[in-house]
Parts: sequence; structure tokens; C-alpha cells
Amino acid sequence: MKLKKLLATGLAAIMVMGLVGCSSSKGSSSSASSDASSSAAKTEKLQQIKDAGVLKVGTSAEYSPYEFHKVVDGEDKIVGFDDFVVQEIAKDMGVKVEYEDMDFDGLLGALQADKVDIVLAGMTPDEKRKKSVDFSDIYYTNSNVCIVTKGKEDTIKKSEDLKDLKVGVQKGTTQADYVTNTLGISDATQLKKIPDLMLELQNGKIDVIVTGKAVAEINVKKYDNIAIGNTTVGDEVAETAAAAIKKSGNGVDNTSFVKSVNDTIKRLQDSGDMDKYMQEALKLAE
Repeated sequence: MKLKKLLATGLAAIMVMGLVGCSSSKGSSSSASSDASSSAAKTEKLQQIKDAGVLKVGTSAEYSPYEFHKVVDGEDKIVGFDDFVVQEIAKDMGVKVEYEDMDFDGLLGALQADKVDIVLAGMTPDEKRKKSVDFSDIYYTNSNVCIVTKGKEDTIKKSEDLKDLKVGVQKGTTQADYVTNTLGISDATQLKKIPDLMLELQNGKIDVIVTGKAVAEINVKKYDNIAIGNTTVGDEVAETAAAAIKKSGNGVDNTSFVKSVNDTIKRLQDSGDMDKYMQEALKLAE
């Protein structure tokens, strides 16, 4: 009896030790998993960019003076206002710039898919876009104007007048959203590039293009019989430009990245270089 009792007691002790061991193992595994998760959450996007030595920039280089192609020293390059700004952002980070040139309406998708680190394309940080990406501070503000054929500069007195005209806008822009959703012009012509819209206007297929003032000032110089209308439109959705950055998530934190971009923007604004860069971009686009 005593022997059986001793054996039972021994077996029970062994089982308890085994359970304690399992519990300890699980706790250790859980702790390790937690530590790994915590470590992953601390991975900073800015450090990733610095480690790579490259800032991958998404843009749509058919939107002068913000970004456009120009042959410089025999080489086709992307230049313009946004290029001046992003080169300074990259310089402050200690990296070089690498462009991904694509259609404007595909830029945020490329950002979400990590094909680019940042988007600079004269992009307005509206509420719809803010739901999917983070934005830097605004680095430029510009009014919206109408581009028309010469002789029709006084045709449009107010935004509502656009409803009676054939309107053209660049696809994916805040101007497109304003014209279609705010004014309710469902048949507006939406094309991917401003030069294509200018040709449509020249050929009489549309009556007016709604775009930012800086873009309009450059493009009317390039096409015959084209002028800027004598009124602004959509003042409540004035064109503002900010850099788009993917939201933090999946173990990557963009906090220091956004701060670095904003620090550069503030430096350029405080020094007056931001205005200087726009004037230089306007000259480049002539």
C-alpha cells in the first residue's frame, strides 16, 4: 500500500512539474512574441530610407510648373517646383532622390503598395485623401482658375456658370472632385494629363479647363489662342500642395519621417526659398 502510495505521489509530482514546464514555456514564448512585436512596431520609416540611401518619390511629371520633363545637359530629367522641394527633403535626410513617374490617379495606390516612399505632385490634402494617407504640412497654396479660348475671358463670372459649359479637368485632382461632386457636372471630360486637355480646348471639344493658377499660367504660354478667365472658381477648395506619406502600420512608424519632411518645409518657408523655387520653376517651364 505504502509503495503504491509513494508511486502515485511521485507520478503526481512529475505531472505537476511537467505542467509548470509547459506553462513556463508558453509564457516565455508569449513574452518573446511580445518583444518581437514591440521591436517591429519601433521600425522607423525614416531609418529605412536612410539605410537604403534613396528616397523613392512618386510623381506625375505632366503638371508644370510643379513637375515636368525637360532636357538638361542632353539628359531627360524631371524638374519643377516639387523637384526643388524634394531635393531639399532628401538632402536633409542624407539620401538621393529616385523618381517613379506615373499617372496622377495612380500615385496614392503606389504609395499604399510601398512602391514609393512619398508623393510630391502638387497634391491637395483633402479630407478624402487624408483617410488613406498622411500628409505633410502644406508647402504651397494656389487659387483655381479657368482656362478658356481668347475672347471668352469674361464668360465665366462664378462657379455656377460652369454648369452650362463643357468642362475639362485632370483626372484624380481636387478640381475634378469639385466639378463632378460639388457642382454636379457628371459629363465633365476627365483626362490624365493637362496637355491633353489643352488640345481638347484648342480643338473646341471642351469650353473650359479648371485647374490651379500656377499650372494655368505656364500652359497658356505654350498654346495659341488660349487665355486665363477673369475670375477664380471653387474658392472653398483652393489648390494647396502637401507631400503624401503612407500611414504608420504593419510594424512601421512614419512619425520621424513626417517630422523630417515638415522640418524641411518650415526651413524653406522661413528662408523665403519656397517662393524662390516657384519662380525658378516658372522660368524653367517657359
